[in-house]
Amino acid sequence: MNSYQVSGSVQRFPGKYGWYYVPLPEDLSSDFREIVRSKWPALLGAELTLGKTTWNSSIMPIKDGPLFIALPEKVRNQEKVSEGSEVQILFRLH
Repeated sequence: MNSYQVSGSVQRFPGKYGWYYVPLPEDLSSDFREIVRSKWPALLGAELTLGKTTWNSSIMPIKDGPLFIALPEKVRNQEKVSEGSEVQILFRLH
């Protein structure tokens, strides 16, 4: 199974309940976009690690833009990250 690393700033979708996320860089988004389209409506499952926290989730699309990794509240709290935090996430696709 291939491992990947994403570094970036934690962002948040607009609105009161907007998700926190880290976008994938364009090169990874390009590599994975066709896989995501071929699996749609299923998403691209992954095991993700931020700091000492590991969880299972999916790589998701922002319409036709970049793909992203959602950061659940539990992960953000455990790793003490918030909007604007610079993070590194390691992941392996399922």
